[in-house]
Amino acid sequence: MSIPVYVVSLKRDVARRDKICADFAAIGVEFEFFDAVDAKSPERYQVIQQARSTGRGSVMSDGEIACALSHQYLYQKLLDEGHDWVVVLEDDVIVDRRFKQFIDQISAASLAHLDKQDLVLLGGQKGLHDYPVLGLSLLSYQRLGGFTFRRVNYNEKKIRRTCCYMMNAVMAASIVDFTASYGIYHADSWKLLSQHGLINNYFLNEMIIHPKVNATNSHLEQERIESAGDKEERSAVNRNLKIARSWMRVFCSSFFK
Repeated sequence: MSIPVYVVSLKRDVARRDKICADFAAIGVEFEFFDAVDAKSPERYQVIQQARSTGRGSVMSDGEIACALSHQYLYQKLLDEGHDWVVVLEDDVIVDRRFKQFIDQISAASLAHLDKQDLVLLGGQKGLHDYPVLGLSLLSYQRLGGFTFRRVNYNEKKIRRTCCYMMNAVMAASIVDFTASYGIYHADSWKLLSQHGLINNYFLNEMIIHPKVNATNSHLEQERIESAGDKEERSAVNRNLKIARSWMRVFCSSFFK
């Protein structure tokens, strides 16, 4: 079974594109670039401003709106081309032979066990926090492409990023329809989509790495740092208590479906 792999990337990010091309060539995986909406392009100014007047656009930066539009346009491409499943990556991810194995070995039979409203996360959750926040079930999982994807059964609201995931056309269609009526929202507003019944389950395997985000390697992070004020830090005692509670909850949740 062949699943198309798309890498969302700004056309002007030549260095990133060269690197991702070299990385994919090294592991022997074919992919296609999907040109992201460029928030700095004058040609995109109008569409970004139109989106800003809808949904949650008023609290989003130009870059965040552009990112959200990019993924929406890709979902429409998936539907237009008639694909059942698609793998969506962003151009700052780090792939290795595990991803090659996954793409080569995934089968229609294994995908048949997935609900079409299940989102398959290929990584990207590490590095968001200094301690574990997602509970992964030891009892509820899917075997896909030779890998075990465990169901996220605790703290799904903490799932972030759109850097690496696999989606079915049914979910893509429901998201496109929802966005048409709701308006724009952050690309990784998975919680919002879950609340509206568009995502039933999340299955996660950290086979793809996302580098720790900072202002030098992320356009969006640079925007956020520039617009954010100083945040009050927790005391060492409160921070350690929070970490201990998180570890306990994540550990206990693993024994439930």
